Amino acid sequence: MKEGLNIERERICFKALSAVLRDGAYSAQALNDALKSSSGEDEYITRLFYGVLEKNITLEYIINALVEKRPKQAVYVVLKMGTYMARYMNTPIYAVVDRCVELSKSLGKEGACGFINAVLRKVAEVKLPDIGKCKEREYLSVVYGLPIWLAQKFVSEYGFEFVENMMRADEFRTHIRLKKTVNVNGFEKSIEKFSASEIEKTKFGYYVTHNTIKQLVADGILAKNDYAVQSLASAIAVNCYAQGLNEASSILDLCAAPGGKAVYIAELVGGDVTACDIHEHRVGLIKSYACRMGVKINAVLNDACVKREDWVSAFDCVVCDVPCSGTGDLRSRPDILLWRTPDGVKELSALQSRILRTASLYVGDGGKLCYSTCSLLKEENESIIENFLRHNRDFKLENCSDIVFGGDLQSGKLNERRLNGGNSGESCDSIEELVCKNTLKLFPHIDRTDGFFVAVMRKNGGAK
Repeated sequence: MKEGLNIERERICFKALSAVLRDGAYSAQALNDALKSSSGEDEYITRLFYGVLEKNITLEYIINALVEKRPKQAVYVVLKMGTYMARYMNTPIYAVVDRCVELSKSLGKEGACGFINAVLRKVAEVKLPDIGKCKEREYLSVVYGLPIWLAQKFVSEYGFEFVENMMRADEFRTHIRLKKTVNVNGFEKSIEKFSASEIEKTKFGYYVTHNTIKQLVADGILAKNDYAVQSLASAIAVNCYAQGLNEASSILDLCAAPGGKAVYIAELVGGDVTACDIHEHRVGLIKSYACRMGVKINAVLNDACVKREDWVSAFDCVVCDVPCSGTGDLRSRPDILLWRTPDGVKELSALQSRILRTASLYVGDGGKLCYSTCSLLKEENESIIENFLRHNRDFKLENCSDIVFGGDLQSGKLNERRLNGGNSGESCDSIEELVCKNTLKLFPHIDRTDGFFVAVMRKNGGAK
Protein backbone atom coordinates (compact mmCIF):
# COMPACT_ATOMS: atom_id res chain seq x y z
CA MET A 1 0.00 0.00 0.00
CA LYS A 2 1.23 3.49 -0.77
CA GLU A 3 2.99 4.85 2.30
CA GLY A 4 0.87 7.30 4.27
CA LEU A 5 -2.31 6.63 2.27
CA ASN A 6 -5.07 5.45 4.60
CA ILE A 7 -7.89 3.85 2.62
CA GLU A 8 -9.73 2.29 5.55
CA ARG A 9 -12.89 4.33 4.87
CA GLU A 10 -12.91 3.23 1.21
CA ARG A 11 -12.49 -0.40 2.30
CA ILE A 12 -15.47 -0.09 4.64
CA CYS A 13 -17.58 1.50 1.92
CA PHE A 14 -16.54 -1.19 -0.56
CA LYS A 15 -17.61 -3.89 1.90
CA ALA A 16 -21.05 -2.33 2.35
CA LEU A 17 -21.56 -1.75 -1.39
CA SER A 18 -20.56 -5.31 -2.22
CA ALA A 19 -23.10 -6.63 0.28
CA VAL A 20 -25.84 -4.71 -1.54
CA LEU A 21 -24.75 -4.98 -5.19
CA ARG A 22 -23.47 -8.56 -5.04
CA ASP A 23 -25.51 -10.18 -2.28
CA GLY A 24 -28.77 -8.17 -2.41
CA ALA A 25 -28.53 -6.93 1.19
CA TYR A 26 -30.69 -4.05 2.42
CA SER A 27 -28.71 -0.83 2.19
CA ALA A 28 -29.34 0.39 5.75
CA GLN A 29 -28.36 -2.96 7.28
CA ALA A 30 -25.28 -3.32 5.07
CA LEU A 31 -24.06 0.15 6.01
CA ASN A 32 -24.71 -0.36 9.73
CA ASP A 33 -22.81 -3.65 9.68
CA ALA A 34 -19.87 -2.10 7.83
CA LEU A 35 -19.67 0.96 10.09
CA LYS A 36 -19.16 -1.27 13.14
CA SER A 37 -15.52 -1.54 12.09
CA SER A 38 -15.15 2.20 11.44
CA SER A 39 -12.98 4.33 13.69
CA GLY A 40 -14.29 7.59 12.28
CA GLU A 41 -15.41 9.52 9.18
CA ASP A 42 -18.82 7.85 9.18
CA GLU A 43 -20.33 10.80 7.31
CA TYR A 44 -17.86 10.41 4.41
CA ILE A 45 -18.50 6.66 4.20
CA THR A 46 -22.26 7.17 4.35
CA ARG A 47 -22.25 9.82 1.64
CA LEU A 48 -20.12 7.72 -0.69
CA PHE A 49 -22.14 4.56 -0.01
CA TYR A 50 -25.57 6.09 -0.60
CA GLY A 51 -24.29 8.21 -3.47
CA VAL A 52 -23.03 5.19 -5.41
CA LEU A 53 -26.33 3.35 -4.91
CA GLU A 54 -28.46 6.36 -5.82
CA LYS A 55 -26.40 7.05 -8.96
CA ASN A 56 -25.74 3.40 -9.85
CA ILE A 57 -27.36 3.62 -13.30
CA THR A 58 -25.55 6.89 -14.03
CA LEU A 59 -22.20 5.48 -12.94
CA GLU A 60 -22.68 2.36 -15.08
CA TYR A 61 -23.49 4.58 -18.09
CA ILE A 62 -20.23 6.53 -17.61
CA ILE A 63 -18.05 3.46 -17.03
CA ASN A 64 -19.61 1.44 -19.86
CA ALA A 65 -18.82 4.30 -22.25
CA LEU A 66 -15.14 3.77 -21.46
CA VAL A 67 -14.81 -0.03 -21.43
CA GLU A 68 -15.40 -2.74 -24.02
CA LYS A 69 -17.01 -5.24 -21.64
CA ARG A 70 -18.42 -5.18 -18.15
CA PRO A 71 -15.65 -5.49 -15.52
CA LYS A 72 -15.74 -8.19 -12.86
CA GLN A 73 -17.86 -7.34 -9.84
CA ALA A 74 -15.15 -6.19 -7.41
CA VAL A 75 -13.43 -4.01 -10.00
CA TYR A 76 -16.80 -2.61 -11.10
CA VAL A 77 -17.59 -1.53 -7.52
CA VAL A 78 -14.19 0.16 -7.19
CA LEU A 79 -14.76 2.00 -10.49
CA LYS A 80 -18.22 3.13 -9.35
CA MET A 81 -16.76 4.49 -6.13
CA GLY A 82 -14.03 6.33 -8.00
CA THR A 83 -16.42 7.71 -10.61
CA TYR A 84 -18.76 9.00 -7.91
CA MET A 85 -15.88 10.64 -6.03
CA ALA A 86 -14.67 12.34 -9.20
CA ARG A 87 -18.04 13.44 -10.61
CA TYR A 88 -20.12 14.16 -7.49
CA MET A 89 -17.73 14.73 -4.56
CA ASN A 90 -15.31 17.07 -6.34
CA THR A 91 -12.34 14.92 -5.39
CA PRO A 92 -9.24 15.70 -7.52
CA ILE A 93 -8.70 12.98 -10.08
CA TYR A 94 -5.17 12.20 -8.88
CA ALA A 95 -6.54 11.51 -5.39
CA VAL A 96 -9.35 9.38 -6.81
CA VAL A 97 -6.90 7.29 -8.83
CA ASP A 98 -4.49 6.88 -5.90
CA ARG A 99 -7.22 5.74 -3.51
CA CYS A 100 -8.92 3.36 -5.93
CA VAL A 101 -5.64 1.79 -7.08
CA GLU A 102 -4.58 1.21 -3.47
CA LEU A 103 -8.05 -0.13 -2.64
CA SER A 104 -7.75 -2.57 -5.55
CA LYS A 105 -4.35 -3.75 -4.29
CA SER A 106 -5.74 -4.27 -0.79
CA LEU A 107 -8.47 -6.47 -2.29
CA GLY A 108 -5.93 -8.65 -4.05
CA LYS A 109 -6.70 -7.16 -7.47
CA GLU A 110 -3.22 -5.89 -8.34
CA GLY A 111 -3.66 -6.99 -11.94
CA ALA A 112 -6.55 -4.57 -12.40
CA CYS A 113 -4.68 -1.48 -11.17
CA GLY A 114 -3.60 -0.28 -14.62
CA PHE A 115 -7.11 -0.75 -15.98
CA ILE A 116 -8.65 1.17 -13.04
CA ASN A 117 -6.10 3.96 -13.47
CA ALA A 118 -6.84 4.31 -17.18
CA VAL A 119 -10.63 4.31 -16.82
CA LEU A 120 -10.82 6.75 -13.92
CA ARG A 121 -8.61 9.29 -15.66
CA LYS A 122 -11.26 9.56 -18.41
CA VAL A 123 -14.51 9.60 -16.40
CA ALA A 124 -14.69 13.40 -16.46
CA GLU A 125 -14.81 13.33 -20.27
CA VAL A 126 -18.04 11.33 -20.57
CA LYS A 127 -21.08 13.51 -21.25
CA LEU A 128 -24.52 12.51 -20.01
CA PRO A 129 -27.44 12.54 -22.48
CA ASP A 130 -29.13 15.78 -23.42
CA ILE A 131 -32.91 15.93 -23.09
CA GLY A 132 -33.28 17.08 -26.67
CA LYS A 133 -31.45 14.04 -28.03
CA CYS A 134 -33.11 11.13 -26.24
CA LYS A 135 -36.43 10.03 -24.78
CA GLU A 136 -37.53 11.64 -21.53
CA ARG A 137 -37.48 8.35 -19.62
CA GLU A 138 -33.94 7.58 -20.85
CA TYR A 139 -32.75 11.03 -19.85
CA LEU A 140 -34.24 10.70 -16.35
CA SER A 141 -32.81 7.22 -16.02
CA VAL A 142 -29.23 8.10 -16.89
CA VAL A 143 -29.03 11.57 -15.35
CA TYR A 144 -30.91 10.83 -12.11
CA GLY A 145 -30.40 7.08 -11.71
CA LEU A 146 -34.05 6.01 -12.12
CA PRO A 147 -34.84 2.61 -13.62
CA ILE A 148 -36.53 3.04 -17.00
CA TRP A 149 -39.85 1.60 -15.77
CA LEU A 150 -40.00 4.00 -12.81
CA ALA A 151 -39.02 7.01 -14.92
CA GLN A 152 -41.86 6.15 -17.32
CA LYS A 153 -44.39 5.79 -14.48
CA PHE A 154 -43.37 9.07 -12.89
CA VAL A 155 -43.59 10.94 -16.21
CA SER A 156 -46.99 9.48 -17.08
CA GLU A 157 -48.40 10.47 -13.68
CA TYR A 158 -46.76 13.86 -13.11
CA GLY A 159 -45.19 15.07 -16.34
CA PHE A 160 -41.49 15.38 -17.22
CA GLU A 161 -40.81 18.86 -15.79
CA PHE A 162 -42.37 17.99 -12.44
CA VAL A 163 -40.34 14.77 -12.18
CA GLU A 164 -37.06 16.45 -13.08
CA ASN A 165 -37.64 19.15 -10.45
CA MET A 166 -38.44 16.43 -7.93
CA MET A 167 -35.24 14.52 -8.72
CA ARG A 168 -33.20 17.72 -8.44
CA ALA A 169 -34.43 18.38 -4.90
CA ASP A 170 -31.75 19.03 -2.33
CA GLU A 171 -30.55 16.14 -0.20
CA PHE A 172 -32.27 16.13 3.18
CA ARG A 173 -30.60 16.06 6.54
CA THR A 174 -31.68 13.84 9.40
CA HIS A 175 -34.98 14.87 10.99
CA ILE A 176 -35.62 14.49 14.71
CA ARG A 177 -38.57 15.20 16.99
CA LEU A 178 -38.42 15.81 20.72
CA LYS A 179 -40.18 13.82 23.43
CA LYS A 180 -43.08 15.57 25.10
CA THR A 181 -41.09 15.74 28.34
CA VAL A 182 -38.41 17.99 26.81
CA ASN A 183 -38.66 21.72 27.54
CA VAL A 184 -38.94 23.06 24.00
CA ASN A 185 -38.33 26.70 24.93
CA GLY A 186 -35.19 25.76 26.83
CA PHE A 187 -34.01 23.56 23.99
CA GLU A 188 -34.49 26.29 21.37
CA LYS A 189 -32.65 28.78 23.55
CA SER A 190 -29.74 26.35 23.78
CA ILE A 191 -29.48 25.83 20.01
CA GLU A 192 -29.25 29.52 19.09
CA LYS A 193 -25.48 29.11 18.71
CA PHE A 194 -25.97 26.67 15.82
CA SER A 195 -26.30 27.87 12.23
CA ALA A 196 -29.34 27.14 10.04
CA SER A 197 -27.25 24.62 8.10
CA GLU A 198 -26.59 22.71 11.33
CA ILE A 199 -30.10 22.73 12.81
CA GLU A 200 -33.37 24.03 11.34
CA LYS A 201 -36.82 24.03 12.92
CA THR A 202 -39.67 22.36 11.02
CA LYS A 203 -43.41 22.01 11.59
CA PHE A 204 -42.94 18.97 13.86
CA GLY A 205 -39.26 18.81 14.73
CA TYR A 206 -35.81 19.78 13.49
CA TYR A 207 -33.52 19.02 10.57
CA VAL A 208 -30.02 18.32 11.91
CA THR A 209 -26.67 17.01 10.76
CA HIS A 210 -25.04 13.92 12.23
CA ASN A 211 -22.38 16.07 13.89
CA THR A 212 -25.04 18.38 15.35
CA ILE A 213 -26.75 15.49 17.11
CA LYS A 214 -23.43 14.35 18.56
CA GLN A 215 -22.72 17.90 19.75
CA LEU A 216 -26.19 18.33 21.31
CA VAL A 217 -25.67 15.14 23.32
CA ALA A 218 -22.05 15.95 24.21
CA ASP A 219 -23.05 19.43 25.45
CA GLY A 220 -25.86 18.00 27.59
CA ILE A 221 -28.54 19.87 25.61
CA LEU A 222 -30.21 16.55 24.77
CA ALA A 223 -30.01 13.13 26.36
CA LYS A 224 -30.00 10.14 24.02
CA ASN A 225 -33.59 9.31 24.96
CA ASP A 226 -34.87 12.88 24.61
CA TYR A 227 -35.39 12.62 20.87
CA ALA A 228 -36.39 10.23 18.12
CA VAL A 229 -35.08 10.15 14.56
CA GLN A 230 -38.25 10.38 12.49
CA SER A 231 -38.66 11.79 9.01
CA LEU A 232 -40.73 14.95 8.65
CA ALA A 233 -43.08 13.14 6.26
CA SER A 234 -43.68 10.44 8.86
CA ALA A 235 -44.32 13.04 11.57
CA ILE A 236 -46.80 14.85 9.32
CA ALA A 237 -48.64 11.58 8.67
CA VAL A 238 -48.99 10.86 12.39
CA ASN A 239 -50.42 14.32 12.99
CA CYS A 240 -53.00 13.55 10.30
CA TYR A 241 -53.91 10.32 12.08
CA ALA A 242 -54.11 12.03 15.47
CA GLN A 243 -56.61 14.76 14.65
CA GLY A 244 -59.75 14.40 16.77
CA LEU A 245 -58.32 11.65 19.00
CA ASN A 246 -57.78 11.90 22.75
CA GLU A 247 -56.64 9.86 25.74
CA ALA A 248 -59.90 7.90 25.71
CA SER A 249 -59.39 6.75 22.10
CA SER A 250 -58.54 3.17 21.16
CA ILE A 251 -55.97 3.08 18.32
CA LEU A 252 -54.74 0.17 16.22
CA ASP A 253 -51.59 0.37 14.07
CA LEU A 254 -51.67 -2.71 11.85
CA CYS A 255 -48.22 -2.42 10.22
CA ALA A 256 -46.30 -0.70 13.00
CA ALA A 257 -42.71 -2.00 13.08
CA PRO A 258 -40.27 -0.61 14.01
CA GLY A 259 -42.79 1.46 15.97
CA GLY A 260 -42.07 5.11 15.22
CA LYS A 261 -45.58 6.12 14.22
CA ALA A 262 -47.32 4.11 16.95
CA VAL A 263 -45.09 5.60 19.65
CA TYR A 264 -45.54 9.13 18.32
CA ILE A 265 -49.34 8.91 18.19
CA ALA A 266 -49.30 7.57 21.76
CA GLU A 267 -47.22 10.60 22.78
CA LEU A 268 -49.53 13.01 20.97
CA VAL A 269 -52.91 11.80 22.21
CA GLY A 270 -52.33 9.15 24.86
CA GLY A 271 -55.08 6.59 24.39
CA ASP A 272 -54.89 2.82 24.23
CA VAL A 273 -52.49 2.04 21.36
CA THR A 274 -52.08 -1.45 19.93
CA ALA A 275 -49.19 -1.88 17.48
CA CYS A 276 -48.74 -4.99 15.30
CA ASP A 277 -46.38 -6.79 12.99
CA ILE A 278 -46.45 -10.18 11.31
CA HIS A 279 -42.90 -11.10 12.45
CA GLU A 280 -41.96 -11.81 16.07
CA HIS A 281 -38.57 -10.09 15.90
CA ARG A 282 -40.21 -6.92 14.54
CA VAL A 283 -42.72 -6.94 17.39
CA GLY A 284 -39.62 -6.90 19.58
CA LEU A 285 -38.44 -3.77 17.76
CA ILE A 286 -41.74 -2.04 18.59
CA LYS A 287 -41.38 -2.96 22.26
CA SER A 288 -37.78 -1.69 22.36
CA TYR A 289 -38.69 1.59 20.66
CA ALA A 290 -41.59 2.22 23.05
CA CYS A 291 -39.41 1.39 26.06
CA ARG A 292 -36.66 3.79 24.94
CA MET A 293 -39.17 6.60 24.47
CA GLY A 294 -40.95 5.88 27.76
CA VAL A 295 -44.31 5.19 26.11
CA LYS A 296 -46.76 2.42 26.97
CA ILE A 297 -48.27 0.60 23.99
CA ASN A 298 -49.47 -2.95 23.34
CA ALA A 299 -47.14 -4.70 20.86
CA VAL A 300 -48.89 -7.69 19.26
CA LEU A 301 -47.99 -10.39 16.73
CA ASN A 302 -50.64 -10.24 14.00
CA ASP A 303 -51.19 -10.80 10.27
CA ALA A 304 -52.75 -7.61 8.89
CA CYS A 305 -54.54 -9.57 6.12
CA VAL A 306 -56.32 -12.03 8.43
CA LYS A 307 -59.56 -11.02 10.15
CA ARG A 308 -59.64 -11.13 13.95
CA GLU A 309 -63.16 -11.41 15.28
CA ASP A 310 -62.29 -9.86 18.65
CA TRP A 311 -61.15 -6.67 16.89
CA VAL A 312 -64.22 -6.14 14.69
CA SER A 313 -65.62 -2.60 15.23
CA ALA A 314 -63.42 -2.28 18.34
CA PHE A 315 -61.25 0.78 17.55
CA ASP A 316 -61.72 4.53 17.24
CA CYS A 317 -58.79 4.77 14.83
CA VAL A 318 -57.10 2.14 12.66
CA VAL A 319 -53.81 3.01 10.94
CA CYS A 320 -52.55 1.19 7.83
CA ASP A 321 -49.07 2.46 7.04
CA VAL A 322 -48.75 -0.35 4.55
CA PRO A 323 -45.72 -2.07 2.97
CA CYS A 324 -45.00 -0.21 -0.26
CA SER A 325 -42.51 0.31 -3.07
CA GLY A 326 -40.76 3.13 -1.20
CA THR A 327 -40.56 5.24 -4.36
CA GLY A 328 -40.96 8.43 -2.34
CA ASP A 329 -37.97 7.55 -0.17
CA LEU A 330 -35.25 6.86 -2.71
CA ARG A 331 -32.49 8.85 -1.00
CA SER A 332 -32.52 6.88 2.23
CA ARG A 333 -33.45 3.56 0.55
CA PRO A 334 -31.60 3.62 -2.79
CA ASP A 335 -31.56 -0.19 -3.04
CA ILE A 336 -35.17 0.29 -4.24
CA LEU A 337 -33.63 1.57 -7.48
CA LEU A 338 -31.79 -1.71 -7.85
CA TRP A 339 -34.35 -4.38 -7.06
CA ARG A 340 -37.90 -3.02 -7.30
CA THR A 341 -39.86 -4.09 -10.43
CA PRO A 342 -43.27 -3.29 -11.98
CA ASP A 343 -44.49 -6.80 -11.11
CA GLY A 344 -43.34 -6.24 -7.55
CA VAL A 345 -45.39 -3.05 -7.37
CA LYS A 346 -48.48 -4.93 -8.61
CA GLU A 347 -48.01 -7.52 -5.88
CA LEU A 348 -47.67 -4.78 -3.28
CA SER A 349 -50.81 -3.07 -4.56
CA ALA A 350 -52.82 -6.27 -4.09
CA LEU A 351 -51.41 -6.66 -0.58
CA GLN A 352 -52.24 -3.04 0.27
CA SER A 353 -55.85 -3.52 -0.78
CA ARG A 354 -56.17 -6.65 1.34
CA ILE A 355 -54.76 -4.91 4.39
CA LEU A 356 -57.07 -1.91 3.94
CA ARG A 357 -60.15 -4.13 3.57
CA THR A 358 -59.26 -6.06 6.72
CA ALA A 359 -58.47 -2.87 8.62
CA SER A 360 -61.86 -1.39 7.78
CA LEU A 361 -63.56 -4.21 9.72
CA TYR A 362 -61.90 -3.02 12.93
CA VAL A 363 -63.19 0.57 12.79
CA GLY A 364 -66.09 1.36 15.10
CA ASP A 365 -69.01 3.61 14.05
CA GLY A 366 -67.76 7.19 13.76
CA GLY A 367 -64.15 5.98 13.85
CA LYS A 368 -61.23 6.77 11.54
CA LEU A 369 -59.43 4.63 8.98
CA CYS A 370 -56.01 6.01 8.02
CA TYR A 371 -53.99 4.81 5.02
CA SER A 372 -50.45 5.90 4.16
CA THR A 373 -47.42 4.95 2.08
CA CYS A 374 -43.97 6.33 1.33
CA SER A 375 -44.71 5.75 -2.36
CA LEU A 376 -45.53 8.31 -5.05
CA LEU A 377 -47.17 5.85 -7.45
CA LYS A 378 -50.87 6.22 -8.08
CA GLU A 379 -51.54 2.46 -8.11
CA GLU A 380 -50.39 2.29 -4.47
CA ASN A 381 -52.19 5.43 -3.37
CA GLU A 382 -55.11 7.12 -5.12
CA SER A 383 -56.18 3.96 -6.96
CA ILE A 384 -56.29 1.98 -3.72
CA ILE A 385 -58.47 4.59 -2.02
CA GLU A 386 -60.75 5.07 -5.04
CA ASN A 387 -61.40 1.34 -5.28
CA PHE A 388 -62.00 1.04 -1.54
CA LEU A 389 -64.51 3.90 -1.50
CA ARG A 390 -66.43 2.43 -4.44
CA HIS A 391 -66.99 -0.77 -2.46
CA ASN A 392 -67.35 0.71 1.05
CA ARG A 393 -69.98 3.43 0.99
CA ASP A 394 -70.02 3.69 4.79
CA PHE A 395 -66.61 5.43 4.71
CA LYS A 396 -66.10 9.06 3.74
CA LEU A 397 -62.85 10.90 3.04
CA GLU A 398 -61.79 13.75 5.30
CA ASN A 399 -59.50 16.52 4.07
CA CYS A 400 -56.48 15.67 6.18
CA SER A 401 -54.25 18.40 4.71
CA ASP A 402 -56.67 21.16 5.67
CA ILE A 403 -57.17 19.68 9.14
CA VAL A 404 -53.47 19.67 9.95
CA PHE A 405 -52.15 22.63 7.96
CA GLY A 406 -55.09 24.89 7.24
CA GLY A 407 -54.57 24.27 3.53
CA ASP A 408 -50.84 25.03 3.59
CA LEU A 409 -47.54 23.36 4.32
CA GLN A 410 -43.96 24.50 4.88
CA SER A 411 -43.32 25.58 1.33
CA GLY A 412 -46.65 27.40 0.93
CA LYS A 413 -47.19 25.59 -2.39
CA LEU A 414 -49.84 23.04 -1.50
CA ASN A 415 -52.07 24.01 -4.43
CA GLU A 416 -49.25 23.48 -6.93
CA ARG A 417 -49.18 19.77 -6.12
CA ARG A 418 -50.19 17.61 -9.08
CA LEU A 419 -52.31 14.72 -7.90
CA ASN A 420 -54.39 13.75 -10.90
CA GLY A 421 -52.37 12.26 -13.66
CA GLY A 422 -49.72 14.47 -15.21
CA ASN A 423 -50.24 14.66 -18.96
CA SER A 424 -53.02 12.09 -19.28
CA GLY A 425 -55.66 14.71 -20.12
CA GLU A 426 -58.37 12.46 -18.74
CA SER A 427 -61.25 13.94 -16.79
CA CYS A 428 -61.84 12.64 -13.25
CA ASP A 429 -65.04 10.97 -12.17
CA SER A 430 -66.51 12.05 -8.83
CA ILE A 431 -64.56 9.61 -6.65
CA GLU A 432 -61.28 10.40 -8.40
CA GLU A 433 -61.93 14.10 -7.92
CA LEU A 434 -62.75 13.52 -4.26
CA VAL A 435 -59.58 11.53 -3.66
CA CYS A 436 -57.49 14.07 -5.55
CA LYS A 437 -58.71 16.98 -3.42
CA ASN A 438 -58.88 15.38 0.02
CA THR A 439 -55.78 13.21 0.34
CA LEU A 440 -52.35 14.55 1.23
CA LYS A 441 -49.34 13.98 -0.98
CA LEU A 442 -45.89 15.27 -0.08
CA PHE A 443 -43.10 15.89 -2.59
CA PRO A 444 -39.35 16.48 -2.05
CA HIS A 445 -39.09 19.64 -4.17
CA ILE A 446 -42.29 21.22 -2.82
CA ASP A 447 -42.45 20.23 0.84
CA ARG A 448 -38.78 19.43 1.57
CA THR A 449 -39.78 15.98 2.80
CA ASP A 450 -39.65 12.46 1.48
CA GLY A 451 -42.46 11.57 -0.91
CA PHE A 452 -45.51 10.45 1.08
CA PHE A 453 -49.25 9.83 0.74
CA VAL A 454 -51.94 10.00 3.44
CA ALA A 455 -55.70 9.36 3.28
CA VAL A 456 -58.05 9.65 6.27
CA MET A 457 -61.56 8.17 6.10
CA ARG A 458 -64.42 8.35 8.61
CA LYS A 459 -66.89 5.50 9.13
CA ASN A 460 -70.45 6.84 9.23
CA GLY A 461 -72.21 3.65 10.36
CA GLY A 462 -74.14 2.96 7.15
CA ALA A 463 -74.50 -0.46 5.55
CA LYS A 464 -71.74 -1.66 3.22
